Amino acid sequence: MKITRHGPVLEPHGEIGAIFNCGATTFKGKFVLIPRVIKKGYEKRPDGGYDNYISEVWMAVSDDGKDFKMKKPLLLPENDFDIYGCEDPRITLLEGEYFITYTALSAPAFSGKGGRVGLASTRDFENVEKHGVIGPNVSDKNAVIFPELVDGKVVVLHRIQPHIQIMFFDSIDDLKNNRPVVPWSEYMKNLPKFTLMRNEMEWEFMKIGSGPPPVKTDEGWLLIYHAVDRNKVYRVGAALLDLENPMRVIARTKEPILEPEEEYEKIGDIPNVVFPVGLVVNGGKAYLYYGAADKTCCLATFRLSDLMDRLLSS
Repeated sequence: MKITRHGPVLEPHGEIGAIFNCGATTFKGKFVLIPRVIKKGYEKRPDGGYDNYISEVWMAVSDDGKDFKMKKPLLLPENDFDIYGCEDPRITLLEGEYFITYTALSAPAFSGKGGRVGLASTRDFENVEKHGVIGPNVSDKNAVIFPELVDGKVVVLHRIQPHIQIMFFDSIDDLKNNRPVVPWSEYMKNLPKFTLMRNEMEWEFMKIGSGPPPVKTDEGWLLIYHAVDRNKVYRVGAALLDLENPMRVIARTKEPILEPEEEYEKIGDIPNVVFPVGLVVNGGKAYLYYGAADKTCCLATFRLSDLMDRLLSS
């Protein structure tokens, strides 16, 4: 499988100290990125974390998917549940509405506390409504919403470390109000039942998590995900889920499809990171947007059919 790197498409500038992990979609014929932005002024700590490190979600648009123009901030940390940051946004068009899932921090970044799944939505990228947090009341990240109802239900993947789980809602209204099909107390008692993918390979040793929202193909739901090894190196893998029963994994790559190789992926605020968040498919060509070393938003492209061939032969 040939994958072509195009390097950073968004880089720090002006007041921006880091811009990375960008959700992606299309709107009115344009590519839209919603990157995670951290303003200048944060400071590294001896333990490897950072102080004064608060993430916002901004917006950038492009005609060709490569040259982007920055727009206004889209989501700001202004509520109790996300006052310390809005991180790693993903975006899904579902039933005419764009849903944004993000990591909502109610405690300082790098504290290991306060990370929940935040949910917001917009129809025009001008007016954005926050709906609060969804999912069980535990540390939870990497949530992605399927772009279609499956058997009449809203399907969401998320990550209670170290595995990827799946949750269901009977309607969009239930999603917005965090009313799952299975009550959260019962869900947590039976978490293995709702675990979709486990970290199996050595390059997935520490944890795995969903990347962009799943993409529907004739062969199944394509899920690109990230994985972290014992040396904290982030890589990218792919899996195929059954169209009618997304709890069934049809195929999964045994080796990563993308890993840190370039300097901009190896050196940054967090080294050795490629973190996939956005995926746009246009005419059979896949545009994969990923964060590199927690510093820049980068683009890699490939033929969707090449990845499907690799998955189906694995």
